Amino acid sequence: MGQCLSFLRKRAMNQLDHIDQKYLDTASLLRSQISAPLMGDFVLFPTGELERFSHDMGDAIQTSPGGSFYLNADGRSSLSCGGLHPPIPTDSIEVIDGVTLQGRFWFFQHQQAGAGRGVYVDCACRVFMTSSPFDGFLGKDFLNPLRDELKALLEAQLKPA
Repeated sequence: MGQCLSFLRKRAMNQLDHIDQKYLDTASLLRSQISAPLMGDFVLFPTGELERFSHDMGDAIQTSPGGSFYLNADGRSSLSCGGLHPPIPTDSIEVIDGVTLQGRFWFFQHQQAGAGRGVYVDCACRVFMTSSPFDGFLGKDFLNPLRDELKALLEAQLKPA
């Protein structure tokens, strides 16, 4: 697991050509039209922990503090490398209206699978909050390297105008 994350940290964000930009634009638009929590969206716990939805179990969703998320053409995504925390009930989750954060995703260049063909992009993700307690246990190796920056951006959006 640690090797996967360190590999991802070393990869620079690729310049997108028109083919990959179109893929990202389409996936981003379709993602914004889905009202349910999506894997890769962010969730804020009562303790202030900021995690990403990582595995949908139907009546509950597992979260992770970091990891690698594959972005599908339909806007949905899945955790492709990372660790999972215990699930939280979906009925404890509600969207924070008008609040988004940029989440890191990847997809294959020109949609052709192969080693070294990962394109890394940022895409707008909604932010939810939960009333469930934070029961995370994963250590620092699993943390999103942008966690503190993302939390600061979230706090700025949540400040009263």
